[in-house]
Amino acid sequence: MFEKIGVVGFGLMGTQITQFFAQQGLEVVAVDVDENALKKGMEAIKTGRFGLQRLVEKGKISEEEMNDILSRITTSTQYKSIEECDLIIEAVFENIDLKLKVLKEADSIAEGAVIGSNTSSISITKLSSAVSNPEKFLGIHFFNPAQIQRLVELIRGLLTDEKLIGEIKEWFIKLGKVPIVVNDSPGFATSRLGLILGKEAMLMLQEGVATPQDIDIGMMLGYGYSMGPIETGDLVGLDTRLRIYEAMYEATKDPKWAPPKLLVQLVDAGYLGDPSVKPGSKGGVYEYFGQERATQVLKKLG
Repeated sequence: MFEKIGVVGFGLMGTQITQFFAQQGLEVVAVDVDENALKKGMEAIKTGRFGLQRLVEKGKISEEEMNDILSRITTSTQYKSIEECDLIIEAVFENIDLKLKVLKEADSIAEGAVIGSNTSSISITKLSSAVSNPEKFLGIHFFNPAQIQRLVELIRGLLTDEKLIGEIKEWFIKLGKVPIVVNDSPGFATSRLGLILGKEAMLMLQEGVATPQDIDIGMMLGYGYSMGPIETGDLVGLDTRLRIYEAMYEATKDPKWAPPKLLVQLVDAGYLGDPSVKPGSKGGVYEYFGQERATQVLKKLG
């Protein structure tokens, strides 16, 4: 369906999305206004925690295949480089003003392209106001790490063409993803549920109910989660989580979305999340509490 993908925003999610598409044999053009971000992003794709070099070391791909994947990725600081892309995915962080600005710029360059936003909470209908063809605009919410997680959430805005949703769903299935389709609503389906669980877990920490490790192990063994809510938050990024809570609260004015005090304090203190995916961070909740991650504990116990 699509042959050339444009990814605008080359942070954590932008790099992962780019890697995923390149691994599927598609040509990808990644754009970021920061040259340093492009360099860091390519390094993450090569040698990061979920990077290609790890796949080579595990024998899942060859060195030659890794080089072929990398050759399908082009980076640029110029929006003009995406003018021939038939699908563009905006992947900047959760700030509506920034997203609107980026979407308007991308739309002016790539006329006729389908445009998607990798947002986890912001209204797709509101974002569609930045593009000239809102019927060809939708939410495409990837999950961290995007090159591994099979789930992708497709969000239809008020004006999104229903046929397009169906076609993109089938396309993602062919690429090995499992797409779900939801209507435009604050937090959509996955973020809405995940944020509630994550907030309750953070409040439990704040109240001293249990340790991060015990909360996560309880959810993993008691409810079948592959990763507990605390460790998931560390992986997503505590600063990212905080922005999402703030966006949800702004959209709904519902107190249940107000960010926990502990989360705000951790971010203010420089604890932005798992340092393996958040370079420069002091760590996440686990580092702050000085505990080994629940997934590692259970791995040792067999």
